[in-house]
Amino acid sequence: MKLAPIVIFTYNRLSHTKKTIKALANNLLAKDSLVYIYSDGVRSKKDRDSVLKVRKYLKTITGFKSIKIIEQPFNKGLAQSIIEGVTEIVNKYGKVIVVEDDIVTSPYFLKYMNDALNFYEKNKKVWHISGWNYVINTEYLDDVFLWRKMDCWGWATWQDRWQHFEKNPQKLIATFTDKQIYNFNIDNSLDYWAEILQNKEATLNTWAVFWDATIFLNNGLCVNPTVSFVENIGFDGSGENTGYRTGYLTPNLNLNNDIKFNVEIKENSIAFDRIKLFFLDRKKSFKLDFPKKLGLLHKNISNLKIENRKYIIYGAGSVCDIIIAMISDLVDFVVDINNLLIDSKIRDKQVYKVDKLLEVNDEYLVISVLGREKEIIQYLCSEFKINKDKIITL
Repeated sequence: MKLAPIVIFTYNRLSHTKKTIKALANNLLAKDSLVYIYSDGVRSKKDRDSVLKVRKYLKTITGFKSIKIIEQPFNKGLAQSIIEGVTEIVNKYGKVIVVEDDIVTSPYFLKYMNDALNFYEKNKKVWHISGWNYVINTEYLDDVFLWRKMDCWGWATWQDRWQHFEKNPQKLIATFTDKQIYNFNIDNSLDYWAEILQNKEATLNTWAVFWDATIFLNNGLCVNPTVSFVENIGFDGSGENTGYRTGYLTPNLNLNNDIKFNVEIKENSIAFDRIKLFFLDRKKSFKLDFPKKLGLLHKNISNLKIENRKYIIYGAGSVCDIIIAMISDLVDFVVDINNLLIDSKIRDKQVYKVDKLLEVNDEYLVISVLGREKEIIQYLCSEFKINKDKIITL
C-alpha cells in the first residue's frame, strides 16, 4: 500500500511540537512515511525566539522516510497555513494525513489512517477520516462509525474531495436554509453556525468549519474511530483558537492494530445520538449551574470594591462584562489568550494579549473564566510568575 504523506503544522510551541513528533516517530509506519512540516513565520517580535527554537529542533528530527521543512518567511496564521499546505501536498500525492503541533498519536495512528484512506478511497460518499472521537458510551458500536461531522485533531482526506473546499462565509450564509443550519448544528445541540458568522464579521479566522460545511453541503460522511487514536494536548491556553477546555480529554489511546471498517455507508444513528447527548449534557449543565451562581457572582464582585485597589481581568467573556459594569473605576485593563480579541474593548476597557501580565506589578488579577480556575491559576503562576495571593477567583 502506498502510504499517504504526513503534513505537520507548527509555530512557536516547542514542548508541544516535540511531543507530537516523538509520538509520530514511534508509529508503526513512521520509517516508511514522507513528512512535510510547515513552520509559520513570526507574528510579532516576542514570538521570534520561540519560533527559531522550534525551527532549530525541526532540523534534528529523524525516524521518517524523508522530512521536508517549509519555513514561511512571514506569518500566515493557522487557517491560511493549513488551507495552503494541505492543498499543496494533497494535489501532489492525491491523499494526505494532517497533524497540528499539539496532537499526540497512538503508535497505530498512521496504520489506521492509511488503512482507512485505502478502504474508503473509491467510495465517494466518504470525505474525511478523523483520528479522534468524543468520550461516549461505546456499547453496540463497531471499531469505527460514519456520521455527518468532521473532527480535525489528526485527520486525512483525498484530493478529489478536498478540491471542493471553499472558505466563503457570505456564500454559505446566503444559501443555508434554517433546516440545514439545524442539521449542521447537530440538531441544535451546539452552535457551529456561529463560527461561520464570526468569520464573516472578521472576529474569527478559522478553516475547519468551512471544510465541515463543504462536506455537509455535498452530503458527505466522515469516519470516526470509536476510541480515539489521538490526544489533544493544546488545552493549556497556548493554541491560536483553543483555550482551556474540559470534557475533551482522551482517557486512553486506541492500541488496536487491526481496525475493522464499515462496509455499510450511512450515518450511524447510535453514535450520532450519543454525540448529540454529549453536547446537550454540557449545555444543560451550564444553563443549570450559571443562574445559581449569578447571585453569588454579583456578591463576590461587590466585595472587590476596596479603596485604592486596582484590578486586571483575565478573560474577555460575559463575566468580564459584568465585572466592568459593576466596578469599572477599579479595572485597569483586560487580558485574554484569544488573539482575535486583542485590541478590542470590553465596555471602555482595553483587551491586551496575556503577555501584558509580564508588566504587572502590584495589581490584583481577577479570573473571569468560570469552572477552570485551578488550571488557569497554575498557568499564570508558572508562565508569568504571578503571586498566587494576588489572584482572585469568583
